[in-house]
Amino acid sequence: MDLDFTINRYLKVLSNRNLLGKILAGSFLLNVMQMVHLMSRDDKVILVPPTLSQDVWVMGGSSSKSYIEEWALYLSSELLNMTPETSTFHHSLVLRYVHPKTSAIVKKQFEADLKHIKDNTISTLFKPKKVDVLQQGAKGTAFVSGTLSTFVGSKLIESDDKKYKLDFETSKYAPQLSLTSFKEAAHPLAEAGEDGAAFTKDSS
Repeated sequence: MDLDFTINRYLKVLSNRNLLGKILAGSFLLNVMQMVHLMSRDDKVILVPPTLSQDVWVMGGSSSKSYIEEWALYLSSELLNMTPETSTFHHSLVLRYVHPKTSAIVKKQFEADLKHIKDNTISTLFKPKKVDVLQQGAKGTAFVSGTLSTFVGSKLIESDDKKYKLDFETSKYAPQLSLTSFKEAAHPLAEAGEDGAAFTKDSS
């Protein structure tokens, strides 16, 4: 009798364990399915950070032109308005928004710029006048035009119209736009416009 009781109790415990295992397996499968759904759906995300002056969106691995425009203005301002004392802070701030695949290259570029700024006691002031945006899928390019004033110490040595090119890439799996490169544009925007429709906003 004791043997029968022990066997029945063992079978009951085994049955409960199997049931618990099935519940856990089902819960795990449900979580995996929800994660796959969240990663694959094309919901439109509205983002309005404090630095933005208009609504923007990121959806399905692409960003609105207004989003690219606003980030181009913000990042170019961080990189082109600095002094020897603030340059390290500005560069480290911008590096947070650089795409991992180009972060090493951009960091090396910033280090060279930083050395030049500090060695020559250079300060710069940039006043943007126009932003032109090209977009194709996950990638976007912004051309920011304006006047760059350069000082050595407190003396103004140069004030010229400049144009800077900022390349961006949007993540497919998160509402995130990353900078992939920043450099002075060598050619007029009209030539670049052959690659796609340009979005232009005059900020003057």
